[in-house]
Amino acid sequence: MLYARVYFKDDVWEYHITKEYEDCDGGSNLAVRIERKQDPRAFCEWRLPDVICDKSFGFSEQEILDIEDYLRDNESIMWDDYREEALKHA
Repeated sequence: MLYARVYFKDDVWEYHITKEYEDCDGGSNLAVRIERKQDPRAFCEWRLPDVICDKSFGFSEQEILDIEDYLRDNESIMWDDYREEALKHA
């Protein structure tokens, strides 16, 4: 599910919520993938609620920190929006 397009300098970053899954402790997690429109090979994958980057390619260290800040600031909203969207398709 495309969650947001964030306009960053001269580029656009797309935030996609790819799935909700249960971790080994039984907790719910969201998998989030961020893609850079200017370079389709660039991506990073995150896990919420921990806000942990699992994979990254094509983003600078500062950009990763900016993405982390965005996810921390919007995490609860992302969960709410994802669950609301999931209920529409249930």
